[in-house]
Amino acid sequence: MPSLVGSEMCIRDRPKIITDENNFEIKWESKFLNLYIWDSSNEDGDEINLSINNEIILSNYLTKNKPKKIKYKLRKGKNILKIKATSVGTLPPNTARFELIDNKIKYPIITELKLNKTAEIIILK
Repeated sequence: MPSLVGSEMCIRDRPKIITDENNFEIKWESKFLNLYIWDSSNEDGDEINLSINNEIILSNYLTKNKPKKIKYKLRKGKNILKIKATSVGTLPPNTARFELIDNKIKYPIITELKLNKTAEIIILK
């Protein structure tokens, strides 16, 4: 686990790239998930569905360069975030940038998905 210096944010490695039907697993400490979602390159019409523990959080959400913040209370055990590409925009594949924040640790993630394909992020609390 990375060490924390003062009140600075600690970033885990480089962004993890998740492609079609792949999963990524994270061990989590905090009660809450602070999640930021955005299009880190060209806004080209990419849209996603996001669900957490089968609860729909975003439906056909158009990713923008400005991050959208979501705060979600996690349950004990396994929490599953599902990201589905509902549009690949004008520059396929569908790319979205995510930052998951657990206390002072950032997990940067990029999804690269084909139309109607899904990626999962599994958070173990």
